[in-house]
Amino acid sequence: MPSEKVKILEVHCTPHLPLGSTVTDEYDSSGRDRTIVRTLTCTHLMNLPMSRPSLFIRHAALRFALVTLTAAASSRPVSAQGASPAGAQASGPVINAAGPSFPVPDPTFTVPARGELKALFEINAGGGDTVKVNEQLVSMARFFNHSARNGVAENRLKGAAVFHGGGWTALLTDSAFAARFGGKPNPSRKLVEELLQHGAQLVLCGQTAGARNIRRDELVPGVKVAISAMTAMVVLQNDGYRFIPW
Repeated sequence: MPSEKVKILEVHCTPHLPLGSTVTDEYDSSGRDRTIVRTLTCTHLMNLPMSRPSLFIRHAALRFALVTLTAAASSRPVSAQGASPAGAQASGPVINAAGPSFPVPDPTFTVPARGELKALFEINAGGGDTVKVNEQLVSMARFFNHSARNGVAENRLKGAAVFHGGGWTALLTDSAFAARFGGKPNPSRKLVEELLQHGAQLVLCGQTAGARNIRRDELVPGVKVAISAMTAMVVLQNDGYRFIPW
């Protein structure tokens, strides 16, 4: 664990983890806050420093949990915490709103010289965040950027995303988002518009639209509405799109 004071934000139970699972950390050092994702046993949870109101346990009876923590960065300079890896690029060359990538010199698994690469993404989380760009949608931007950066022509890249569950808010105009979420603009709107400009198909589940009372004029122009997310997933895969589940 880091030496900084840790606040536990949320606990997600993962009962499928085997006994003796390795404890691992992932750090995001891009800003002054670090996000730490750690897999812990219930014994570990009992021993963590925490205040009672900061802990939210969804299913306390399960043996293992995935804990998301935020720790304030120490007073050490960012350079002392580790510089960005060599070759890291925050966005581009196709999608500039988001989509980090790395160069891969001389890959031993090569991409065929011809044919389209058609990727399908499911966007079902991130709803209502007034600060962060939808992370699932960033994965779609990464597909365009890391492919193009490593030699795949943009005209061979085809992307589609189906939105349902909590993912629908990324598709709102700024005014529609502000009306529903405290006057804040949609942090994902620029990414949505740029993906559409580069030919991506962004499809909203009609069942989600009905349940959430989402009007067509609330959506970023170019967004499509399907009968359902299930229908759209089937149709797009029948059209040759390959589902990427992350």
